[in-house]
Amino acid sequence: MKPQIKKALIIISSSVVLFVSVFFLTLRLNNISTNQAKNNSVSLKENSSDKVKNNDTTKESNSLKDIDTNTIDISTEKHSEYIVKEGDTLFSIARKTMPWKSQEDAVKTLQVMNSLKDRELLTVGSHLIIPVNTIDASGCTKYVVQQGENLYTIAEKYMPNANPNDAVKLIMQKNNLSDPSVLSVGLEIYIPNESTQASSNTIKNNAAK
Repeated sequence: MKPQIKKALIIISSSVVLFVSVFFLTLRLNNISTNQAKNNSVSLKENSSDKVKNNDTTKESNSLKDIDTNTIDISTEKHSEYIVKEGDTLFSIARKTMPWKSQEDAVKTLQVMNSLKDRELLTVGSHLIIPVNTIDASGCTKYVVQQGENLYTIAEKYMPNANPNDAVKLIMQKNNLSDPSVLSVGLEIYIPNESTQASSNTIKNNAAK
């Protein structure tokens, strides 16, 4: 074989080997990059999933952390049922059905009694257990609150012989009301009759001053 041909074959062979080596090296680098990208993607997804789980846990914790169930009496035997209507919130239900408690205490009581994890989530048509106000109705007349009425107008109308402020205090005591401004139409309250008014320490003490 002529030296020129032999030299040409050697050059060609070397070129082929070099090309093949470069090709496989490039392919290997691409595979490594692809695998790293996949691993990074999986890692990001796992981290994102963990964050979502942590956020959900935090949200649930926030919805329950302010409630000390030891301070809420849920052992009452008497209760009524309330069907959630369109537009109802736990706050509006508490204001309407439990005026003898402060709104926040009433909401907490409803949340605990009905095992509600989130006070913002109410389903229309669902049934809620509402504690019944335990009232000593002896010496009182039952009255249903009408549109536009408040404790002062009721006291002036049905307890005209008593000082309006004293009469309101007595009505609040009899009905376990914590806020004189919280009355809802249709709410049943008990108004002390004259004999109850006469024996009331509230009326007596103020009358003596």
